[in-house]
Amino acid sequence: MKGLLASISQLFEREQHLPGALGRLSEDPVALAEILLLFRMVLADGVVHASQLTAFERICEQHFGISRSDMDELHKLLESPNARSCDAKAFTLVGQLDTEARTALLGDMMRIARASTVKNDSEDRLIRRTADLLGLEPGAGGIDDKGRFHG
Repeated sequence: MKGLLASISQLFEREQHLPGALGRLSEDPVALAEILLLFRMVLADGVVHASQLTAFERICEQHFGISRSDMDELHKLLESPNARSCDAKAFTLVGQLDTEARTALLGDMMRIARASTVKNDSEDRLIRRTADLLGLEPGAGGIDDKGRFHG
């Protein structure tokens, strides 16, 4: 009976503890917000380009220690209630980062955008809007004074 109750209670737990880098990420709303913004860049034009997804995975590995073998679990985490909560306040959360970290985030978003040979206005708008919301000046992360990004 105790085993059955434990199984039922696990179904209603908010998040199951994830190991390693994913576990740390799930407990760090600012880092989770960063990854959500990066993933928004992959989805900016409504098409998931393999080259942009690969760039996203590289950034996750380099900056957050999430291996490519953990990508399925990362995507599940990004769809969790915890991630949806962070997504709603993503710009407030990443606004807590220092200027260097916010500029690096914007640069990573640009790396994802540049990974695709197909350029579109939605990616430019997302980068400009993100730079504005993060309080970054023209020139930060490759944004010129007209709001265009160069990479």
